[in-house]
Amino acid sequence: MPGIALIADRKTATSFKLAGLKDVYHVKNAEEAENHIRRLSEKPGLAIILVEESIVDQIPDVIEKVAERKYPLVVPIPGARGSIAMKTDLIVELIRRKAGIEVKL
Repeated sequence: MPGIALIADRKTATSFKLAGLKDVYHVKNAEEAENHIRRLSEKPGLAIILVEESIVDQIPDVIEKVAERKYPLVVPIPGARGSIAMKTDLIVELIRRKAGIEVKL
C-alpha cells in the first residue's frame, strides 16, 4: 500500500495522528520542514507528502525540486488555522506535471 506522510505544525500534526496517520512530523521552522521533505522524498513506497500551506510558502525551491519527480506527490493542505490564500500557479503546475492535463483556476 502506498504511504502517506504529513509535515505540519504541532496542532495539525496531532490532529492527523489522532485520525490514524502514522508517518507524521511536526516542525517548528522551515529548516526542519526542508530536512524532513528531503528525507521523505527518498523513502521507497511513499506516494504522498501532505505539507501545511504555510510551510509550502516558506520552502518553494525544495517543493519544486520534489515536484520534478513522479513520486512522491507533495500536496499542500490547510493548517489548523484554516486555509491561506494559496498561489494557484503551484497547484496548476502540480496537476499539469502529475496528471498531464492543463487546468485553469
